[in-house]
Amino acid sequence: MNKLTRRTLLASGGALVALAGLGLAGGGTSGFLRRVVADHFGRDALEIDGLDAFIDDYTAIISENPSLKKRAAELYFSWRGDRIHLIPDASNLRERFLQTILTRSNIIAMRQGRAERFDYSNPAPWEPDCGLYLSAFAEDSV
Repeated sequence: MNKLTRRTLLASGGALVALAGLGLAGGGTSGFLRRVVADHFGRDALEIDGLDAFIDDYTAIISENPSLKKRAAELYFSWRGDRIHLIPDASNLRERFLQTILTRSNIIAMRQGRAERFDYSNPAPWEPDCGLYLSAFAEDSV
């Protein structure tokens, strides 16, 4: 390998690492989920105390096994690729997240003024949960 090839490889490798670092610093998946909340419930919903904890817990659960695909997704979301073109995986994540936050938190009651404190149960989207947040029995159990 000559010097020019080695330098090119090192420079391009360093540039890729720097781009990845910048992308991860930009918010990644949690930033995308915050944008989903803002788009669906309004920007002021991001000011709800405890919502950040739910998003962080959800992000931690779905990011347990870091793979190349998940790192690429982090970069895609960090650079707001979802604003340019929403790929099917991002659309699925958005739908799963909305389903989870609606069924496992009292965000609807918060938005309607019926609750004073944000509360949520298990944020794992694949595990069964017996939360009553969207049930007719929810008001009876409080």
